[in-house]
Amino acid sequence: MNSPDQPVRTEQMQVDASAKWPGLALFGSALFWLLLGGTLQLIAAIQLHTPTFLAECAWFTYGRLTPAAQNALVYGWGINAALGFGLWLMARLSATTLRHGGWLLVAIKFWNTGVALGVLGILGGYSTSFELLEMPRFVTLILLVSYAMIGVWAVTTFSIRNTENVFASQWYLFGAAFWFPWLYAIAQLMLLKAPVRGVLQPVVNAWFVHGLYGLWFVPVALAAAYYFLPKILGKPIANYYLAPLAFWWLVIVTALAGGSRLIGAPVPVWIPTLGTVANFLLVVPVVIIGLNLFGTFSGRYSALSGSVTLRFILLSAIAFIFASILNLAFSLRGFVEIAQFTLLSELRDWVVLYACFSSAMFGAAYFILPRLTSGAWRFPTLVKMHLGATLVGVALLTVALGVGGWQQGHLLGSSPVAFGEITQAMTFWFTLRTAGFAVLLFGHLAFVINFVGLLCPLCTCCKKATADVGQGSSAEGHA
Repeated sequence: MNSPDQPVRTEQMQVDASAKWPGLALFGSALFWLLLGGTLQLIAAIQLHTPTFLAECAWFTYGRLTPAAQNALVYGWGINAALGFGLWLMARLSATTLRHGGWLLVAIKFWNTGVALGVLGILGGYSTSFELLEMPRFVTLILLVSYAMIGVWAVTTFSIRNTENVFASQWYLFGAAFWFPWLYAIAQLMLLKAPVRGVLQPVVNAWFVHGLYGLWFVPVALAAAYYFLPKILGKPIANYYLAPLAFWWLVIVTALAGGSRLIGAPVPVWIPTLGTVANFLLVVPVVIIGLNLFGTFSGRYSALSGSVTLRFILLSAIAFIFASILNLAFSLRGFVEIAQFTLLSELRDWVVLYACFSSAMFGAAYFILPRLTSGAWRFPTLVKMHLGATLVGVALLTVALGVGGWQQGHLLGSSPVAFGEITQAMTFWFTLRTAGFAVLLFGHLAFVINFVGLLCPLCTCCKKATADVGQGSSAEGHA
């Protein structure tokens, strides 16, 4: 009781208690959308090599399933998980509690209601033609208002912080928190509310999509890495003095890199050229971040055996480097001539969303959720199954999308080869892609079961049953 660490532990317990119900609501909602989006994604993947699968139902055609799955994973799983992690971490690093959690729960319900209406609208045939903006227009206001309500808590928590230091994780969290509404609001305005004309539409859409992946998902994943590595390894971030340079360089240049998605498109040449130059400039912050993260790991890789969070964070860091290399490759016109409109384009975004961001959120969840519930994971075997399924699924999909996309690009560029022959030649890679999604979905199911097991002691019915068993045991012992 006289330990100098005791006040810190008490403070951390108070922070965890204040974030308990908002955190559980956000992570619970995120896992629901992860399962639903993964299921829709799997059905859509099956249809690529088995076109008759569920083909009789208009709601489950490939053209509706694919954007519905993507939106469920981005706005359902991605935003909920990031906000759950971000609010908890902001409170922890600010050494203060979350205030007015009841209103925060209301905002969370509004956000998920908007996402549900948006996904149903896409499945019902009311989607737009813009990538990651397919949700019907009436959903926009619900999402922006509810996001603003949630964002107020992050700003308020930071403003009443009890610490003087501002850490790298907070830089990335604050950046992501402000960049998302900026990107989303401007894209909605310029594409749907007061649409611009001609080639400006694909330019705005490319800027939004690239910004969403690069200025929302990547910063949140890096925030997790910058927090958990020193926290678990017990050593400071290597070359930390370079971290501010990497942060500002990364965010400024990424905002200019969206044009690289339009190489070869009928747009002014300076737009893709600017994007290409920006992607090459990103080499500097990527190298610095690599030195920060892998330098911190140096000499401490043995700690991986004792922490599932560290293993997921390492996977996320490796995926960040791989995604940066892919992004650089897509800035080369020779590579784009082969890879554009193939599975390789899907690989570029999937690596960011899943291998980098989702892996970081899995690691964060395994650290945070037991602290929110004051419990322990009830099924350790399911934790190993989830990690194993993630590693196997990521490997399968990387091979399927990478090698299959490269072959697909060469076949598309060969004029004597008919399109039907190309589709037939891609059957194996489409099947391997389906297997990867199936393995990942299995891992998600294992994670959800463990999450439900973690929540069981909080359930009123479970508490009553436990109390009854305890009373029965006491009576039996007394007799």
